Amino acid sequence: MHRKLRLRFFIISWILLVLFLAALSAGISIFLYQSAADKTAAALHSAAESRTLDDDTRGMIAFRLNEHGEISETEQSHLNLSEETLEKLAAGIEMKGEQNEGTLELDGMEYRYLSVLRGGGAWAVIAECSQETSLKKTLLRNSVIFILIGALLLIPACLLLTKWVSRPIETAWEKQNDFVSDATHELKTPLTVIAANTEAVMSNPDATIGSQEKWLGSIQGETKRMAGLVGDLLFLAKIDANEIHPDAEDLEISDLLEEMCMERESDIFEAGIQFDYELTPDLHYRGDRRLILKMTDALFDNAVKYTPEGGNIRMIVNRDRKLQLRIVLTNSGQPIPQDDLEKIFERFYRVDPSRARETGGYGLGLCVAKSIAELHGGSITARSENGINVFTVILGEIPEQAAEG
Repeated sequence: MHRKLRLRFFIISWILLVLFLAALSAGISIFLYQSAADKTAAALHSAAESRTLDDDTRGMIAFRLNEHGEISETEQSHLNLSEETLEKLAAGIEMKGEQNEGTLELDGMEYRYLSVLRGGGAWAVIAECSQETSLKKTLLRNSVIFILIGALLLIPACLLLTKWVSRPIETAWEKQNDFVSDATHELKTPLTVIAANTEAVMSNPDATIGSQEKWLGSIQGETKRMAGLVGDLLFLAKIDANEIHPDAEDLEISDLLEEMCMERESDIFEAGIQFDYELTPDLHYRGDRRLILKMTDALFDNAVKYTPEGGNIRMIVNRDRKLQLRIVLTNSGQPIPQDDLEKIFERFYRVDPSRARETGGYGLGLCVAKSIAELHGGSITARSENGINVFTVILGEIPEQAAEG
């Protein structure tokens, strides 16, 4: 798949660039040849108007012809043509209108002429165009050489361009495959548990609900787990499709997050974890209430799952130096390796995959939190120092296009 895509892009880009070289070369050649032709035409008109050839007029002949087209007077500039040749040239000049222009070929040479009627006769000026013919051949030869050399040199350039362009496509393809694989794995596990527990319940049709509480509780837990996974998957899919737009409203963010902390406090204490928070009073922010709560909830879930008993969680809400809203959530526990600090915001990524079932997580919470922060024109970062993991959210202004939705 990737190889065919790269080959197709290489062929298309190489052909387009070669065509561009050909068009560029043709344009330059036409311009140079036309400039030479225009210069010759200007010299012909100048000589015809002045009725004489000056020292700057090279390779030209002037005739005075009578009413019968016979030469009555001849002047040559840096040419030495025979009488016979001059008569043949004169015979080829048309005298139908007041002014005539054309070309003549004689003895393998090309000439351009301009004749002007004068009192029954005509004054004719002829320019020898061997330089133009030579220039045309030279330009054609050089253009072909230029295009061939350029086509060869473009091959490695197009290979590098193809590799550079296809890299993000291949990365996106691999991420999509990984996403499908991980999602399938995450859904397969609870479905397997549900199927096994259902089979256990159905194998005892006469049993009471109370006696089947273990299996039914497990089914309920896995169903909730799967529903949460599907919900987060749909949320991220809608973000990818640009279908989620924050509903901006003025929020008393201090009161909103304090209420959330109070709701969380009892559960955190029951887990044997110390919890405290420090919220700057009377903070206001314009954002989406539902999404901000979802983001903060995801950060809390992550902190609780990875904080051991006896550890502590701390939340700080204030403004940074740019007066942007800042939410900081810290938790003690196993340090996050430096290489994992960026990866933990990727979908289905876990620092310790073996703890997935133990903590009940499936690696989407931090990805959801990051997506919501970005929807609010902000960002989320993580750092780990001295056994303390710190997650910092900066919320800016909601982008206009997102708000207009």
